[in-house]
Amino acid sequence: FLQKDIWKHGGSLLQAEDEIAGIAAAVGASFAGRKAMTATSGPGLSLKAEVLGLASVVELPLVVVNVQRGGPSTGIPTKSEQADLFAAAFSAHGDTVRPILAPISVQDMFGVTVEAFNISEEFQTPVVVLSDQEIAQRKDIIDPVDTSRFKLVERLLPTAQELESYTRFRFTESGVSPISHPGMQGGNYLAAGIEHNEHGAPTSNGEMHARMNDKRLRKLDPVKRRRDLFLLEGNPDAPLGLISWGSVAGVALEAARAAVGQGVDVKLLIPRLLYPVAEEVYQEFLASLQHCLVIEQSHQGQLHRIIRMWVDVPANFLSLAKSGANPITPDEVLQRILELAGRPAAAASTPALPIAAR
Repeated sequence: FLQKDIWKHGGSLLQAEDEIAGIAAAVGASFAGRKAMTATSGPGLSLKAEVLGLASVVELPLVVVNVQRGGPSTGIPTKSEQADLFAAAFSAHGDTVRPILAPISVQDMFGVTVEAFNISEEFQTPVVVLSDQEIAQRKDIIDPVDTSRFKLVERLLPTAQELESYTRFRFTESGVSPISHPGMQGGNYLAAGIEHNEHGAPTSNGEMHARMNDKRLRKLDPVKRRRDLFLLEGNPDAPLGLISWGSVAGVALEAARAAVGQGVDVKLLIPRLLYPVAEEVYQEFLASLQHCLVIEQSHQGQLHRIIRMWVDVPANFLSLAKSGANPITPDEVLQRILELAGRPAAAASTPALPIAAR
């Protein structure tokens, strides 16, 4: 689709020879002032990790779409999974933080991708969109997308006065510095993977390195405060809560509504922002709960573990995690909800499959 249609909208497409070349070309396009993205699945994200780190240190906007499949390695390339969250969050070495967004449906993929570009451009950072095969290979009938309702964010460019003595990585209150592109008179700067000072000159000074780390991480603080990147379904004061993301969120929503129909008071939080962790959002959600269940299609329960790294969760913060290939069903989730609510199990309409509950 992109190959045939992107040209009609002023874009261009490059079919690179491999995953590393693809992301490197996208970084080059961003350096030249263009909005750029690259897409991959599973092992391709592993290969792109080093250049993700490069985009972080030179503070260039970039969007990477990763369609998750069964892993590790070649894994099960024809089945869906949600086991790339750790790789998306932690794969590049050093102190890097990159926003990770996750769509929950085919239609949601459009808006989430636009949001990824907006965050990337505003905060001059790579952003990873974690889709999954369940969404990517699904055919849905959706309403035509009203593109006029989407606000497009452009990167902060230097003024003529700033270009007279341009400092690319100038320390600012927000952590975001004006970014030039080739052709701007006075806007030349060195964009290299080596640590640098405000002007882009290489440095090994420990104090400067600490200040640059702080700059690169602090500028993403506003992203964590974006309440609009979270969906809340159900009674906000319900004593039983669910958290789910990506395509599995639809399964959790169906189970939650079935539980409410059986008299169980339950609420569901669906994060489109997976990382950095929005501590305040989760703390508020957990405050009223007797039990919380994180539902996801990964053997380790990766979102459950990441939330626990940043949030002081109670003992009743539980995981319902299952490896990919065989999808989680609403019946399986409903049985666990009823168990936590102390209710008799409902008759399952589909066979139950093993789930790793923690």
